[in-house]
Amino acid sequence: MSINARQEVSCPACAAQVEVEVSFSVNGGRHAHFREAILGGSYQRYACPACQQSFRLAPDLTYFDASRSQWILTRPPEEVDGWDEVEESASTIFAKAFGPLAPPAARALGDSLRVRVAFGWPALREKLACWDCGLDDVTLELCKLALVRSVDGAPLADDVELRLLGEREGKLHFIWINPVTEAISESLEVPRAVYDDIKADAEAWLPLHDVLASSSFVDMDRLLVEPVERDE
Repeated sequence: MSINARQEVSCPACAAQVEVEVSFSVNGGRHAHFREAILGGSYQRYACPACQQSFRLAPDLTYFDASRSQWILTRPPEEVDGWDEVEESASTIFAKAFGPLAPPAARALGDSLRVRVAFGWPALREKLACWDCGLDDVTLELCKLALVRSVDGAPLADDVELRLLGEREGKLHFIWINPVTEAISESLEVPRAVYDDIKADAEAWLPLHDVLASSSFVDMDRLLVEPVERDE
């Protein structure tokens, strides 16, 4: 099921109190309109009745779609520097819901699920778009790494990410996007053959592939963002 609750939040523009519906769990298989809203960028986006400014709540939820074998713990983009801790949290949550601590029927379903961690709406949307295109998300991240290295003037920065939007006419459509504001700075179209060549040359990419595939945070940020040190 999808789990939502009504809450009051402060409008980021004028600080007025706005009643909104906050999602804690989204079942994209049962509620296709939620899934389409995530892909379209409108999910949890609201207009302040006081100042009319549009704003979007940061994600802090689990996304589940049994029909597509997807389970994704999604957290606000600002938490990416604690990705190792969020991975541990994802393992604990999944173990109780679909893993060894779950009822037998849920455990049987859990065996088929791909478990992932994402930070921010663009990262969650990318996972859904990636699998919709029939792509392997580990190979996609390797493809993005290759693009960052090869594209002159690539605008990669602490507040800009390269994210896949989808595929059209044999080309992969990427955008450079701020994960917090979702402002798009540039777009990039790449022949699908670039991805296919990387997938075919698996041996050359094996060390990075193994790092990315080792757990649930399958994202190039795993290689670029050093986890913050936590107090014991």
